[in-house]
Amino acid sequence: MDFIVNILMALGLVPAKDLSDSMKQSKTLTVMVIVGIIFFGGLALFLYKMAGVQ
Repeated sequence: MDFIVNILMALGLVPAKDLSDSMKQSKTLTVMVIVGIIFFGGLALFLYKMAGVQ
C-alpha cells in the first residue's frame, strides 16, 4: 500500500493520507483509484499519440 501512497503524493494530492487510510479499509475504493489512474494514463497516452499524427 505504500507504493500507492507514494504515487498519490508524487501527483500532488494533498489529502493522500486520508485517501490512503480509506483505501486500506475499502477494496472497492482501491480498485476504483487504480482503474482511474490507468484510464487517465491511457487518455494522456492516446492524446499524445494523436497529437503526434498531425
